[in-house]
Amino acid sequence: MIIEQLKSVMLQIGQGLSAQHMGEMSATVEQIDRRSQNFQLAGGQGRIILIASTDPLGPAFDFVVDLAKQTSSIIEVLYVTPAGETKSTFNSLLNKLGDLSCDFQITYLTGNLFEKIAGYSTQREDIMSVVCSSREPFTEELKSAPRTLEPALRFTFPTVLLVSNHILA
Repeated sequence: MIIEQLKSVMLQIGQGLSAQHMGEMSATVEQIDRRSQNFQLAGGQGRIILIASTDPLGPAFDFVVDLAKQTSSIIEVLYVTPAGETKSTFNSLLNKLGDLSCDFQITYLTGNLFEKIAGYSTQREDIMSVVCSSREPFTEELKSAPRTLEPALRFTFPTVLLVSNHILA
């Protein structure tokens, strides 16, 4: 009896947290959508960036595809080659991207991930959002990156949305 009550309470808590995350995500998506519309009115086409490595087809992939379709943006994958990479992971990503009705581009990143992302985003006004799966090995570093970078890079480092099962982490 007590276990069933506890399960019920936990379910209610989980539903409340899920609704809170979905509310945060919809507000973020609305901001991205407005920015994308303004960019398109100025004659440009936005890009939704997916940082991927060991989990390129994880929850962030679906989020990026939905966001790109909603905002009529190009999907750009910043692919960080993982240690011990298998070709099947990358081939799966290519096949999945090839099946989409969105334009896409893949860019390989080598070297210091955070310097590359900061340098990459300063050159690009067409970046509407940068997204990463919370299951990628470098997510903890991404969360703390703006604080640990040199001041010049801190200013240019983009906000990275970490997605876990279609919920912002």
